[in-house]
Amino acid sequence: MMICAALSWYSADPIITLHGRITTSDYVGILGQQVHPMVQLFLNNDVIFQDDDSPIHTARSVQSRFEVHEDVL
Repeated sequence: MMICAALSWYSADPIITLHGRITTSDYVGILGQQVHPMVQLFLNNDVIFQDDDSPIHTARSVQSRFEVHEDVL
């Protein structure tokens, strides 16, 4: 199981729970469609995104997405 959540001193946003096997293309879609909107809730963009060294987190396509969209996630 994988979860994505946005936490701050002021609130905790809905937790996204993912079941089953997630591919890198699934993960890139989740970043753009679900995680990015959560990050936008932080008005000052003072955001720290954390992940681990899971193969889908370190995949080239995922890292490329971070490079292209580093200003928003």
